[in-house]
Amino acid sequence: MINVSGVRRKPNLRVFEPGDIIVREGEMEFRMYIIITGGLAVYKNYQKADEISLAELSAGEFFGEQSLFLGAAQPATVVATEESLTISFTRDDIFDFFRAESEATFSLIADICQRAGEKNSAPKPKIDPSRRVSAPGLFPVGHGHYRLPAPESEAPTGIVFTAKEKCPICGVTFEAAGLRESKLIRHRTDPDLRERYKGAEPMYYDVLTCPQCWYSALRDTFDAAEPADSHALMTELGALQRELGFVFDNRKDAAEVFTGYYLALRVAPRCFVQAETQTARLWVKLSRLYEDCGDQAMTEYANRQALEAYKEIYQRVSLNPRALQRIQFILGDLYFKMGEFREAREMLFKAKIAREGTELVRRYAEDRIDLMREMDKQEKGS
Repeated sequence: MINVSGVRRKPNLRVFEPGDIIVREGEMEFRMYIIITGGLAVYKNYQKADEISLAELSAGEFFGEQSLFLGAAQPATVVATEESLTISFTRDDIFDFFRAESEATFSLIADICQRAGEKNSAPKPKIDPSRRVSAPGLFPVGHGHYRLPAPESEAPTGIVFTAKEKCPICGVTFEAAGLRESKLIRHRTDPDLRERYKGAEPMYYDVLTCPQCWYSALRDTFDAAEPADSHALMTELGALQRELGFVFDNRKDAAEVFTGYYLALRVAPRCFVQAETQTARLWVKLSRLYEDCGDQAMTEYANRQALEAYKEIYQRVSLNPRALQRIQFILGDLYFKMGEFREAREMLFKAKIAREGTELVRRYAEDRIDLMREMDKQEKGS
């Protein structure tokens, strides 16, 4: 922690009030800050549905060093949590500071080195080399190698089961892992209607894959496949099997889960009359998987694909009132996540006033509209 009490020359002193935003994530402001007094909070995706609190900073701590020294965009949004006094440095300022304040300079460099050392020495998730799946013909550009996060709490006893399933394409009977719905304990519902459960993530089990022919689909529609040409489909999937050299063994690691989802996306238009519905649901789940794995770029990519698929459903598919309200909410939520706020308001308002919809969706739509109003107020006040 930097001791700034002895610093004689303090350029760019500034006081921030609680709630003031010091820097915004993504800003090209090449400036570093040192906190003299007060406290700040650091966020990713600030005031968005997927907001993450990263850290709390106090007197003597600093931020923005990557922007100053590396010319990178600000990596996070920093907000004052109490009245705070900071020093900030541009590139020109820092040279003057180094020349005039040798002790403070040494302390600053030591802290930067310590921070870098902690980051580099932190244990990194281990990925089984045999499960590092690479397939340009299946995965989009940007898809990487991931490790699924561990559950927040211990899973209920007996929640995972294995059942026999029969593939509707090749006829093989195989064992597939699943979760007992009666054992699921709901923890909370996110603003985008994602259900969270204690000790379990149902998305890991939502896609079934035949280990023989690799036909894949969402569990609740697995038996409903009606392929126009089963032989052509099996030939295509067989080519992917040879390319990947991968084995589905109910391990439910990131490689197996992501591969299953992308196979299901490949299969959907070949096997289902309303392929848009399958595709849209798969992309939403993929966006959440990428978010859980910390890949923001792929989260945005999957959200964009989901948005396009749900727009297709909204424009072309006849829906009952409740399904229509839910689609309107999902579209509003996806527009919101993509920063397209005018379209988000339009869809969320329709979900809010839907007379024959559910109260739950209506309430969540209203909450999201209120959040956008607050964001507008803060934007105008800043």
